[in-house]
Amino acid sequence: MNQVKQIKNKDQGSKRKLPNSPNKGKGKNNKQHQNNTKGKNKNNKSPKKQPAAPQKKTIEHAELTLEQQGRYVALDCEFVGVGPGGYESALARVSIVDYNNAILLDTYVKVDEPVTDYRTFVSGIKEEHIIADTAMDSEKCVTLVAKMLKCKILVGHGLKNDLGVMKLTHPWQDTRDTAKYEPFMKKAKKNVFILSTMPRPRKLKDLALTKLNREIQKVGESHCSIEDAIAALDLYKKARSKWEDVMDYKISRTTEIVNDQSLIY
Repeated sequence: MNQVKQIKNKDQGSKRKLPNSPNKGKGKNNKQHQNNTKGKNKNNKSPKKQPAAPQKKTIEHAELTLEQQGRYVALDCEFVGVGPGGYESALARVSIVDYNNAILLDTYVKVDEPVTDYRTFVSGIKEEHIIADTAMDSEKCVTLVAKMLKCKILVGHGLKNDLGVMKLTHPWQDTRDTAKYEPFMKKAKKNVFILSTMPRPRKLKDLALTKLNREIQKVGESHCSIEDAIAALDLYKKARSKWEDVMDYKISRTTEIVNDQSLIY
């Protein structure tokens, strides 16, 4: 029996791993290597990307010299109704401001024919305004406006109406109409009942609110031609950089087409 026990003890002893077993050492080394690696990763973390510094908003008018600013004027007019039903428009007030919102001209205008609708709720015009001695003669006013707009970049909203009433024209390349600037216009909604897919002009009031966070033409109050001219000018300033890129392209392409046609003929 003692011999059997001794044999069993020998067999069990032979199965035990020696303290200096290479496998056991390898396991320790692996664990130690993993721990060291973890420590390195903790200590040597890759630096977090720093958030980009906020870009300073450029002030558009600061990019222009005083001489360049002097080329800009903004125009807005108020009308009264003449003729049957007052459907035709006649000039009753005209306002022009410079690039820095200084008023260059603001005058009521005498109307040469009977007024059938003063449109006071919109225009703010009353009879006493256009019959006063301070109101300017219509023909003299139009002549003065034409002189003030000459060689200027004209800014406004719906300038076709303002110029049309005065029977004036202005070079397209020197016109900046916020009603016709495509990024400011409404995109046509897809509708089987709407044939045109062209973008539509937005009201100056809506543009001022959404783009400038400014409330103009308040409900129950008449329009102010000075306020509207300044709003159109500020809208232009906000988009001036991109707007001028578009204008440069259009002018360049027009020049190329004209030159090509002159070569043909």
